[in-house]
Amino acid sequence: MKNNIIYHYCSMDSFFGIITNKNIRLSDAYKTNDYIELECIFSVMEKSMTNLLKSEFVHAIQGSYQRWLETYFRPHIACFSKKGDLLSQWRAYANDGKGISIGFDRRYFESIKELDNKEFEIFDVIYRYEEQEKLLRNLFSTIRADNLKALEDFYINKGNKNYFQEIVLASVLLKYRVIFKNETFSEEKEVRLVHGFDRIAAEPDIFEYRVTQDDLISFVELPIDIKTDYPPIKEIILGPNCKVNPGSLRLFLEQNLPHTSSEIKIEKSKSSYRS
Repeated sequence: MKNNIIYHYCSMDSFFGIITNKNIRLSDAYKTNDYIELECIFSVMEKSMTNLLKSEFVHAIQGSYQRWLETYFRPHIACFSKKGDLLSQWRAYANDGKGISIGFDRRYFESIKELDNKEFEIFDVIYRYEEQEKLLRNLFSTIRADNLKALEDFYINKGNKNYFQEIVLASVLLKYRVIFKNETFSEEKEVRLVHGFDRIAAEPDIFEYRVTQDDLISFVELPIDIKTDYPPIKEIILGPNCKVNPGSLRLFLEQNLPHTSSEIKIEKSKSSYRS
């Protein structure tokens, strides 16, 4: 059972919104703190594929695909970890340990991922360089030499292109972009819900927006109250600096999630940390 739990670290404000609104948000991947990580795939291509792809081709893809993919696919993501009490996650995503780690049952998300207009996929983030390289090499090996040459001609010389191969390449590259991460972050054991890539193109009419001091950020909401064989939340871990009383939290859960709250385990972080 423990292997099925994925943890979402968040502030108390975010936790309150998730529980009372009964949904979790997938935010625009290009507006998250992890945006720079989306470029990991191109460094892998440049380092490992010089004997297969021209360097000009790689740079051309990076520029034009980013503009095109952001317009058409607009990936939105929500991030989780397979570890529910990780100090680096408390610091980075849970208000310096003052927040909460929500343990969701991964099988719940698997059971609802074909929602109308909100289809999404669930991926384990890939950290090992060798595995990333293998996936990319397999991708380009499936593109026939003549089609690859046509793509190179278009991106380098702006000649004719094969639209089918272009869309296939674009969608797969985007998927890899949102699941590749530098190996130095491997302790996070991250899992991502991803909407808006591959066959699942972005549907702007379902986007909602939140405002920051200097920006508008789109998001897609996924419900956590659909009846399935798997209750969505299995566990809640209070951060090392969280002051919430477990008894008060239990009453809050009973009020807002009356049908599943009794199954939710509440624990305090074992991390020794003071901000």
